Amino acid sequence: MPDNDPKRAGKHDFWGWVLFVVSALFFIASSIRTGDVVALLGGVFFLLACAVFIASYVGTHKG
Repeated sequence: MPDNDPKRAGKHDFWGWVLFVVSALFFIASSIRTGDVVALLGGVFFLLACAVFIASYVGTHKG
């Protein structure tokens, strides 16, 4: 596959979002351990935003 292949770029985009989800989960876990409610809400909203972006990505890249 050439370096400018759209499928390859799409895979990189998808895995980038997966890494964002993992970081959001760690952020949520950390905020639970410290009892920081504001950070917990921020982590939850960040996780939801990641889910929205992944859902829109999967919806446009079926097949």
